[in-house]
Order: sequence, then structure tokens, then C-alpha cells
Amino acid sequence: MTQSDLRIGDLARRTGVGVATIRYYGDVGLLPEAGRSEGGQRYYDTSHLERLIFIKRCRELGFSQDDVRTLLTHADQSEASCEDVARLAEKHLEAVRDKLATLQALENSLDDMIHACHGGRIEDCRIVKALANNH
Repeated sequence: MTQSDLRIGDLARRTGVGVATIRYYGDVGLLPEAGRSEGGQRYYDTSHLERLIFIKRCRELGFSQDDVRTLLTHADQSEASCEDVARLAEKHLEAVRDKLATLQALENSLDDMIHACHGGRIEDCRIVKALANNH
């Protein structure tokens, strides 16, 4: 091991990604194979660190594992056009906006149910009745 090599715990601390997740990313091919010490312990270098930070940021933004794989493929091709990346990001943004609309509708429904509640007994509870209603 050299001075620039990181053990998996060091990599986890520097990125905020759990050890099990780092191993998983290696197992599924998102993170290149780690080097091994004479004792068989994994060690990583700065390229692993940078790639893991990239993966973490993608996951924080909600990109799927397949999307992360695609983004990594494009990121590894410095001369490639970024149009495919932009299309993927636009598709993801559309999905995020759809989720936001669904969540807004959910918020409105819950707000309506709560404001319809006037206390009393469960048999008269408007929230329970609204939840039991199929519409």
C-alpha cells in the first residue's frame, strides 16, 4: 500500500457512504475493483474516492442505479457529447415533477380530511370514513 491508498473505513468516512454500500457498489460494477493488500484487505485510491463521491451525489439526486451506471459510462468518455446526459437528466426531472404532483395531491387530501374532522367518536369520524371511502 502507498500513501495515497485508502482503506474502506477511510473511504467511508471521507464520503459518508457506508462500508457495506461501498462493497455493494464494487460487487455490482459501479466502483472499480479495489486493490488488495498482502493480507487481502481492500484498498482504494483517489480515483475510487472521486467516483464514489459522484455515485453518492447521483443517488442523493434520486437517480436509479441503472441511471448512475449510464452517467458513469458517459463521465468516463471525456470527448463524448453531453446530450445523452442532458436527456437522461430531463427524463429524471420529469419523473421528479410527477412525484411532486402526486405528493401535492396527497397533501391536499390529507389536509381536507384533517380539516373535516370535528372530534367526537370514531363512529362519526370523518377521517375514518374518508379512508374507508373508495373514491
